[in-house]
Amino acid sequence: MKRDSRKGTGLYISFFVLVIASIVGCTSAEDVEETAEAAKPLVAETQTGDFLLRLVSIKENYEEGEDVEITAKLKYIGDQEEVRILHSSSPFWYRIQEVTRGIEIPYFMEDPSLETTLKRDVWYEEKYLKTGGYRDGEDEESKEFVQSFVESDDFPEGEYEIELNSDFYLVNEDGEDQKQHVSTGIIITVER
Repeated sequence: MKRDSRKGTGLYISFFVLVIASIVGCTSAEDVEETAEAAKPLVAETQTGDFLLRLVSIKENYEEGEDVEITAKLKYIGDQEEVRILHSSSPFWYRIQEVTRGIEIPYFMEDPSLETTLKRDVWYEEKYLKTGGYRDGEDEESKEFVQSFVESDDFPEGEYEIELNSDFYLVNEDGEDQKQHVSTGIIITVER
């Protein structure tokens, strides 16, 4: 009996295509899951009294040269429809430390007295903008790092502990303004 070799070849090709499709399908699912995990925002939140403070980074790990996107948010959650707060040029300020080098990056802002109205359950938010400079008495390595940090558009390679602080006075109609302080923090990594 003569065997048709085309049937055997077709069977092997079908099996080979099925195995390749299975491998590609699994790899793609894993890649999609890893990409989704990397794209998750990193969020830290603290409640103090009638205020919620939230710090959001669009992700935990960045590539060097990539924009680091950080947003500070403050929400009033009390009983009144709205409240007024007094603060510096922003109700937010940051304490940033590059952990692997042990270098703190000072944060500077102007100190006018501004008033902002917060409506109940509505986020007031600001994007992080770099500021800073080095302090007198810092070693050369720290000065160079801080200067390169402030002058560049991105964050240099490293691990950054970012603490968001919000200091303001809650305006009371009786004239006794109440000082408020709320803080929270995250850690992000910037890799080459």
